[in-house]
Amino acid sequence: MSLKAKGFLVLVILSLGVAVGTMPLAQGTGKFYIIGMGTSPDLVTVRGAEIIKHADVFLLEEPGDREAWADLIGDREVFFCPHVSRRFYGLDAEKLADPEARKLALSCAKMRQDAVDRIQAEVRAGKTVAALEWGDAMMYGTTFYLELLPEDFPSEIVPGVGAFEASTAAVKWSPTFGRDTNSVILTMGDFPGRLDTNERLMETQTSMVFYMMNVDCPALFAQLAAHYPADTPVAVVAYAGDREKQQVIRSTVGRFLTEVDYEKLPKDMHMLLVGKFLGCGQARVDGLVSGKAREFIETSHPEAPQGQQPQ
Repeated sequence: MSLKAKGFLVLVILSLGVAVGTMPLAQGTGKFYIIGMGTSPDLVTVRGAEIIKHADVFLLEEPGDREAWADLIGDREVFFCPHVSRRFYGLDAEKLADPEARKLALSCAKMRQDAVDRIQAEVRAGKTVAALEWGDAMMYGTTFYLELLPEDFPSEIVPGVGAFEASTAAVKWSPTFGRDTNSVILTMGDFPGRLDTNERLMETQTSMVFYMMNVDCPALFAQLAAHYPADTPVAVVAYAGDREKQQVIRSTVGRFLTEVDYEKLPKDMHMLLVGKFLGCGQARVDGLVSGKAREFIETSHPEAPQGQQPQ
């Protein structure tokens, strides 16, 4: 290789080095994690616990979270982005006519941006930042951080044991087995502008699981009564997954309002399960024998029961 060619190659390498060195995410080896911590401190996953062990900085929503996970966090650095920060997300604060609403919206936007700026600064400094969230972060958790961060930002979400999984475990009935149904709808209270309203979803009479944040029970059960038979079983699970506080209250669509003291249920800490699955077990109208499974049984095990045919 000629001296001129060698010089050109060195120049290219140096140029690439400068270019890579100026890339926003190449200044450190840090990473941002959102970790689902489960519905109880002892339900954190092995993967989540391992990442927490090596994290440098923690992002939490409320001071009480630090107390709940004190054994895992220790004396390492913590910063907060309050739960209220998600309010007004998706709205243009400057277009809000009410001065107080605009002021609050701008305040929430600043909380979000401050958190994202801190995440970027820590990760670029080579640190591991772990945002710890109750349950599973993908079910009503806080993930807007990833929407506000650069698309190529080094991040990972570690799934957790959510309230849906913990609640169905508490009642000991699988919601995907309803004899003639196998769908389950996860939902919450309706809000202005929502298109897939709960009453529209109820028309299928499939299993439903409600996250009961700010849900009007009388209004909800009036809707359920219009679409489900009165004897359809329901169950409330409070503090799902907590071995000491977990509570299961069983009733029906027709009796719930009169036999359950729903006003004393723990706010935002209970789930409502609705559907015939709460008693069907793993029975199915076809006896779990259909299609290729039926063909295999008929040819390989002709003595096996063929199951009930769908009507």
